[in-house]
Amino acid sequence: MGTVTAFGSVRSSGVTTLVLGLAATWPRRTEPQGRPVLVVEADPAGGTLAASAGWPPEPGLVSLAAAARRGAEPSLVFEHCRTLPGGASVLAGPARGDQAKSALRMLATLLGQLGDLDADVLVDCGRLDDTAVVLGIFERTARADRATCANRATRGDRAVLVSRRRLADLQALSSWIDAHPAGPGTGLVVVGDGPYPDAEIAEALGLAVLGHLPWDPGTPDALVAYRASDRRLRMAPLVRAARTLAEHLARDASSGEPDDEDVVLTEQPHAGRRVAIGSRVLSARRVDTRPHTNGSVPEEATQ
Repeated sequence: MGTVTAFGSVRSSGVTTLVLGLAATWPRRTEPQGRPVLVVEADPAGGTLAASAGWPPEPGLVSLAAAARRGAEPSLVFEHCRTLPGGASVLAGPARGDQAKSALRMLATLLGQLGDLDADVLVDCGRLDDTAVVLGIFERTARADRATCANRATRGDRAVLVSRRRLADLQALSSWIDAHPAGPGTGLVVVGDGPYPDAEIAEALGLAVLGHLPWDPGTPDALVAYRASDRRLRMAPLVRAARTLAEHLARDASSGEPDDEDVVLTEQPHAGRRVAIGSRVLSARRVDTRPHTNGSVPEEATQ
């Protein structure tokens, strides 16, 4: 049995970019004994990977839904996948949101069995809200108790929230966590620059900061055309950051135990210590005086 890592955001924060980068750099895929990597584009708003890669609409999520109408084994997923240059399989979502939602509803049972596959599954849940069809998948993964799970093969499951390092995004995430308490299998990846240090974000949200993703808009489209090891990509900031995070998550999934780096990165927060975003914990509400590449004043500096 493999592992499932679900990724989602409360505001648009580059979830698909993160998943694509991790799929391209996942370290265990290149080892003879390593499990394959499967990307499931389960964004209810619709997918973008097929368009970016120039793939036709099918095979993908919609064709899988049609094939699985009368029940199917989880392995059927691989018959409806495309392959990225680095070897990862991709179950691509349709561009239209209504088609994505319909297919995801039909596949609810099958998608709940992704952990039965002998693969490391990366699920792009897109933007999370109470109406999202994939919210159940994300929350099941988030509630996985990695310390006490009787089945060692499922201990590596985890949910990863993605947020920009900006006050409005962190406030929205804090409100979402109030309504959807984070389980022991939940971590956070922060995107872009900002004045809020990892330790303060972790303390405010009660989540370990697992890693960082730089703002690197030109790289995602290249990842569907070239291997991450290609000379045009291997030193790209996004690829380097994704490789570090992929090694961390893959090592965590392989051992079935939380990685000590969680503690090093964020001084693992204690349950019940979360406080309101914008209060004394996020003292970095102060003005960030560092120059920005576009010459603009940071959002927080105007508040």
